[in-house]
Amino acid sequence: MSTDTSYASHKLHEPLRSEKASNQHPRSATPRIPKWRKYVHLYLPVVVSFILIISAEKLSQRIGFSRFDRGNTLPIILASAIPTYLLGSTVYPSNRPDPTPEQSIRFTRRKDIYRALVLLTYGRLFGTSFNFIFYGLDVLCSFAMDTVIGERPIGTPQRRSEFIVACLWVVGSWILHQVIPFSTPIVGLFLGIAERTLWRTAYVALVDDVVGVLARPNVRRVRGKVTLVLVQSFIITSFNYLARSFLKRLVSEAMLQKEGISAEA
Repeated sequence: MSTDTSYASHKLHEPLRSEKASNQHPRSATPRIPKWRKYVHLYLPVVVSFILIISAEKLSQRIGFSRFDRGNTLPIILASAIPTYLLGSTVYPSNRPDPTPEQSIRFTRRKDIYRALVLLTYGRLFGTSFNFIFYGLDVLCSFAMDTVIGERPIGTPQRRSEFIVACLWVVGSWILHQVIPFSTPIVGLFLGIAERTLWRTAYVALVDDVVGVLARPNVRRVRGKVTLVLVQSFIITSFNYLARSFLKRLVSEAMLQKEGISAEA
């Protein structure tokens, strides 16, 4: 008799438990946001940069900026960050949850290949030829510099800007060179390697800060929105400057080759 009663009681409470669980499930589960919406502020400036590389001059002429800036496209490139931000804000989730400690890890610290690829772009941006030995030393010294500068443990409050910290190290190295002259060749060699590593560390930290702002911007505050627009303007301007510099180098190299061929003939 008691067995039948307990069985009936269990059956009676089972629908109530399942209904309670179903009511609590939507509250505890966070909605999944598509990646294209989460990272819209990250990839949209890159898309706008390529569009302006092709059509900045024509667009400046149509708007009428060319009458005042004599063909200079810098004003329209700088101002393009505002419509870029407004367009991205239409799809970016404003109620995005706070990042977990694992999500707060810097971009180049998540995987070693990320840092290796970032270091690969350092000299290539300015036309320096690739040297595998120097590149390998740059990668090894970059990881060694982490132990010198120090990394915050996962789960603890991270630095607001790794780039500022790296710049302080660069300034400190420069002051050390000015105050204490080193005439020994061996000491000068090691100091040159350290200075080279610090500059690349600052570059990697700049990439981390830029990716951090664009991938997870603080759009809840006005300061965060202004920072986002400024960083997007920096990205668009930098991409256009590097692209135009690359095209100028190609043209100059082609002209030199043409002059060399004509001189031989």
